[in-house]
Amino acid sequence: MSSANAVIERKLGYLNRYLRDLSVYADLDQSARLREHYAIERLLQLLCECAADIALQRLKSAKDTLPTSYRETFQALERLDLLEPALAAELIKACGMRNILTHLYDDLDLTLVMSAIEPALDLYQRFAAWVMDWLSTAAGESPDRFT
Repeated sequence: MSSANAVIERKLGYLNRYLRDLSVYADLDQSARLREHYAIERLLQLLCECAADIALQRLKSAKDTLPTSYRETFQALERLDLLEPALAAELIKACGMRNILTHLYDDLDLTLVMSAIEPALDLYQRFAAWVMDWLSTAAGESPDRFT
């Protein structure tokens, strides 16, 4: 296994852990979610950063020029026909939320953040499946190995 794939596998493990952690908050009502907003915000941030790290490793393995932003990272995967356009667009939008959480937190609409839980779970589960498919294809193994 290449060192890039080892990094991707490790990051995929983190991504899956963050998804499990975020899923706990999906069962909460709005009031309980608001009480836990710092944890939810952090998990949304970590999911984006982890997905972008995985994407960068994938671009490195493709020997492509490395982007300087999350948006460019997912656009590059799309440009190389490695990631379907709809998934790339959703990841770009989700990482826009990460930028709001990280840089504009004083103007944060907590209702919007709390409503991002279920879409984030769906999005990053689909991204994780894409990563597992790519890794299993590259290694000639079953994708179940990475969950």
